[in-house]
Amino acid sequence: MNLEIHEKLLKAIKENTLSNVQNILKDLNPTDISNLLVRFSEEEICQILSSIDSNISSEIILELPEDIRTNILKVLDNKSILNVIEELESDDATDLISDLDEEKSKEILENMNPQDSSEVQTLLQYAEDTAGGIMQTELVEVKDSSIIKDAINWIRLIANDVPDFYLIYVTNENDKLVGFISLRNLILADPGSKVSSIMEDIEVSVSPDLDQEEVSIIFANYNIVSLPVVDENNKLLGRITSDDIIDVITEEAEEDIYSLAGIGEYNHPIYSSFLSKTKSRLPWLLVTLIGEIIIAFIIWANFSGTLQNFILLAAFMPAVMATGGSVGIQTSAIVIRALGMGTINTSQAMKVIFSELKLSLVLGAICGLIAGLSGFYINGTTNEGIKFFSVIFYSLSLASVISAIFGAAFPLMLNKFKMDPANGSGPFVTMANDMFSAISYLFIALMII
Repeated sequence: MNLEIHEKLLKAIKENTLSNVQNILKDLNPTDISNLLVRFSEEEICQILSSIDSNISSEIILELPEDIRTNILKVLDNKSILNVIEELESDDATDLISDLDEEKSKEILENMNPQDSSEVQTLLQYAEDTAGGIMQTELVEVKDSSIIKDAINWIRLIANDVPDFYLIYVTNENDKLVGFISLRNLILADPGSKVSSIMEDIEVSVSPDLDQEEVSIIFANYNIVSLPVVDENNKLLGRITSDDIIDVITEEAEEDIYSLAGIGEYNHPIYSSFLSKTKSRLPWLLVTLIGEIIIAFIIWANFSGTLQNFILLAAFMPAVMATGGSVGIQTSAIVIRALGMGTINTSQAMKVIFSELKLSLVLGAICGLIAGLSGFYINGTTNEGIKFFSVIFYSLSLASVISAIFGAAFPLMLNKFKMDPANGSGPFVTMANDMFSAISYLFIALMII
């Protein structure tokens, strides 16, 4: 179906019959449309977006990959961008405006509705990866002294300005957050009673400077759908909703995956610039390469004779290094995930390392036994075969333990210094494993054979 729609869109662009675009896309949701649009050039995407209603195009733009979205915003004229932004909630509007250059964003803000512009400018003060950066100012707020029927009438008046709400926040005469009411309880309450009589205490609230990853952990721990953001005086600033947190979780997971692979940031395989992709991926590759070159020099200088005398050592070296590396990467991924979920912390470093050390020793011994028996079989002679088995068994066990220590210690160390524990862990663990595995393998061989 998507292929058929793709062909129809191409035909509409070529024949300049873009008035049909909205009809072509009518059965698709914004996510499906964005997945379809990434197959087009940026100029073609802009043509398509300009041919459909701004309320639909605004949702589509939000679903596009970040680098494509940024490039499209450079091409779109200010009027089109303004039409899109006016359809968005404050947090999404802020995200789009932050992608614009200074001159363009200033002009857009000047032409926006004054109240909307003020809200966006307030949100722009916060870093994009904080609670303030992902919160929205649209919410339902009532006073604790209000009568239930008056509160319901007030909600009816402002309902069009707040797209989705599940909780009604309650503030006092000083605008401080004092509680909340579920929509269900409000509707079922006695219309003549006071709001304060049915409100519940706020379990948790956050400051606007809290990191978004910490916010996602709060959502998971408290099983909530909306989280209030307050200032140092407990005045209500905005709210974070569950759909925003889904985006955060996805973003953080992608960031960790790319960091583990030694990629600085997300790059689209087609639309990101060659320079951007190079700058993102080259640094950790160079770190790894330099480490491997050092290993090569050490082997050349100290162990060339050992390798020449026993060709099987060279044949089994990749197996030792690869197995140790896999153990290290597994350990690193598990530790990073646990740190991200908040189930461990740096004060438990030794406990984590010791636990992974025991596991890696068992894993290494099992793999060493299998590899050693394979080497013994290939060798063919009993005496030399036993020696070779010993080399493989001990070195593979040791390589697994060393890699596990690095895999656990490196993320914990980065977390201790308030750095992203996923940042470059993959390439670093691989390099450290290769260096120590190769040297320990050849050193054990030198002693035994």
